[in-house]
Amino acid sequence: MTLPSLTRGHRVLHRVSGGRLGRHFPGGQQIVWITTLGRRSGQWRTNPLLAVPDPDGVGDAWVVAGSNAGQAKVPGWVYNVQAHDTGRVRVGDREWDCRFVAASGADRDRLYAALTQTWSSFATYERMAGREIPVFRVLPHSASTADAPETVESPHPPQS
Repeated sequence: MTLPSLTRGHRVLHRVSGGRLGRHFPGGQQIVWITTLGRRSGQWRTNPLLAVPDPDGVGDAWVVAGSNAGQAKVPGWVYNVQAHDTGRVRVGDREWDCRFVAASGADRDRLYAALTQTWSSFATYERMAGREIPVFRVLPHSASTADAPETVESPHPPQS
């Protein structure tokens, strides 16, 4: 099964189950849904990504990678967050505003290693892709996420 068909299937499963299914990857790894503003389209786009809690973060901070399952092509959401670093993230039944912060150098390598510990395929993705996989922290937009808004049925722009 190719990545695009796997992602489409994941979206359908998530939608028809009202978000009850598709919260984890088949091996139990956490899936987060990020909503980013399209840099060219100006449309809000939502993507499911495998994520790990940010080892340096507090509460609702996550780490994601633009691996595109080891494909040479950088996923579109990476360009979107580079152009507009705010969006929304959904984890389970909760959704809140977030910022996307690119990691670099030794910090990026350490965070990528944390992803690899959760999903071993990350170890081969860079070699397969022939590029450095970008890594991002997904940070709560506000200082406190204790009152993060509950999930809404459809993604919407950040609540600035």
